[in-house]
Amino acid sequence: MNPRAHPIAARVSRLSVFTLSFYFAAGVPARLGADDEPVVELPPVTVISMPVVERPAVITPVEFTDEPLVFHTPSGLSDRAANFHVGASDARSFNDTFALRGLTNTPIFGPPAVTVYLDDLPLGSSFIVPTELAGFTRGELHRGPGQNTLFGRAGPAGVMSFITPEPSSHASGEIRGSIGEYDARAISVRQQSAAGGHVDAYVSAAYSTRDGYVDNTRLGRDVDFKESISGLARIRFRPTQPLELTLLVTAQQAEDGAQPFVPLGGPFFTVTRESEGETNLEAVNIALTAAMATSIGRVSTVNSYSDWDLSPYSSVLAFGPQELTNVVEQSQRTWNEEVKLTSDEEAAIRWRVGAFFSAGRTEGAFTRRFGPLTFEQSSFEIDSRDVAGFGEMTLPLSEGLSLTAGLRVETARREMERRETVPAAQAFSLQTRSSALLPKLGLNYSLARQTTAFATIGTGYKPGGFSAFTGDPDLAEFGPERTRAAEAGVSYANATKTTSATARVFYYEITGYQIERSFATGALADDYLVVNAERARSFGGEVEISRTFFESLTASVDLGITSVKLRRFRDPFTGDDYGGNRAPYVPIYDASMRLAYRHRRGWLGDIELTANGKTFYTEDEDSAFAQKAYALLRARLGYDTGRYRIIVFGENLTDEEYYRSISPGTFHGTPGAPRTVGVEVGCTW
Repeated sequence: MNPRAHPIAARVSRLSVFTLSFYFAAGVPARLGADDEPVVELPPVTVISMPVVERPAVITPVEFTDEPLVFHTPSGLSDRAANFHVGASDARSFNDTFALRGLTNTPIFGPPAVTVYLDDLPLGSSFIVPTELAGFTRGELHRGPGQNTLFGRAGPAGVMSFITPEPSSHASGEIRGSIGEYDARAISVRQQSAAGGHVDAYVSAAYSTRDGYVDNTRLGRDVDFKESISGLARIRFRPTQPLELTLLVTAQQAEDGAQPFVPLGGPFFTVTRESEGETNLEAVNIALTAAMATSIGRVSTVNSYSDWDLSPYSSVLAFGPQELTNVVEQSQRTWNEEVKLTSDEEAAIRWRVGAFFSAGRTEGAFTRRFGPLTFEQSSFEIDSRDVAGFGEMTLPLSEGLSLTAGLRVETARREMERRETVPAAQAFSLQTRSSALLPKLGLNYSLARQTTAFATIGTGYKPGGFSAFTGDPDLAEFGPERTRAAEAGVSYANATKTTSATARVFYYEITGYQIERSFATGALADDYLVVNAERARSFGGEVEISRTFFESLTASVDLGITSVKLRRFRDPFTGDDYGGNRAPYVPIYDASMRLAYRHRRGWLGDIELTANGKTFYTEDEDSAFAQKAYALLRARLGYDTGRYRIIVFGENLTDEEYYRSISPGTFHGTPGAPRTVGVEVGCTW
């Protein structure tokens, strides 16, 4: 790509040249490896994918390495992270909701409440989150708006990061393959070089496919089949002792059938339609990270580019003798630059400062037909620019007590061009800009050698924007969402790491709470939009406990409770007052209970029960559009020799019927997967 061909790319390229020039000015030889150039002698630096965080009590880690491939998803992380819920529509994240502590994204056009990182690479909108995470061996959920002084792109609810493995002293590799019901097949291969030397590399590739769960009785076939191929490569180069360069590339291509929409209240896995939809996706992410130890701290810069293309996506919904067909083509391209300077983590006073710049474009076209009649056809471009400066400092106050003060300054600009040909020829342009000043204060106190307590007050911010599926310019714009937060907790881990426990409580006051509405105005072309509730409140808590018995049996419990209320919200179209009602997309509670057995001779087994409380999908708390409380049981049993492994696994063993997501405006929902059983074999070297 020629940077001159796109002004956004040109800005990023100039900033990249500036930061790399800074490295060389700091003392890196102009000709790397030249014999006649002195090498700056600085302490060796170990570069890791994510920044070291001083408050581990707000992080929930989940290891993927030991899990079957089918669990390597964002939903797999949410199953073991209290108060984190993924409402998956099964259309490769398009229309998915991510809710953490009562803060959510709006499924299509609203900015994310929980932002996502792939190693050092920040993603943009929620709908581009990868649904398969082959190559990533660890997930971490960083909770609370206080993360916005640590990450360049940070939502008010927190940050979800997926991390590739660090190299060990010797090269290693693995191949896995699995088969299961519904003709499910998957295979993954990964290889990692040894640590040390000037270069190390890690590559991974995966392929998966399955038949659908939903049968179309009129067409006589399943309609929601899936097929995906993905790859990941990470290469690190150390031209000199203090400098390290890392290139990360991820790619995914999916050719799926229809999104599994079924009528609410009807059969969960049967539809009757004359035609069916499809979901086709291509996504590429590239990041170049440079990091170096200097006399004032560790400086790093990340230049990244994301290219996501959903083309086409179509869904068909039956309403009596007629069918509603939605056809969407949507793409997003984003350029990011993140620069950070971090002090020595062993210093008495620790600090970090950073700057973040992001520019991107979302393009799309939307066509809707009811029977033979096309009643909406439009296209749009939304240009986005985000700039932020952030930092924090931790000061020791006394033995075991420290104070952290942080600040983030952020500004966001959105510009939209929309063209409509049906129902009326029209075009309009809109612009919006918002900014935020986000302070934070936190206290950490070591109560004892293994116990730490913390308390934090801070602020969060989610920019406003536009709903491009809305043909009325007066309805298209929505405002920013702002959060004032207080949280506290205590964490314990014994010296042998066999017992750990963390408890947290939180309280959020929210203004401009963003809610997506569908089919709300009574007009044909104005029915998908985002509105702001004037005030909302969310409070609750999480408990995470883990205990290992007899060196081979581990029991863990994760429980979250969230009460999120719309304190002041009047429907702008009907005038109905929904003050006091629960906000949509957020379960009342969630829980995970797990027993894991690992015998030194190789036997292994797990049994896990996950539960979600009642979830409303409309702000009027209509039970017709709510998912009642449900629980899912999964288990696996296998044998691991150290080199070879075989596992039999089962998911939703009680064959519970439930909706993973509900679309109130269409009276349809996405059913959760039925009972599935499979076997996975693996070999490591």
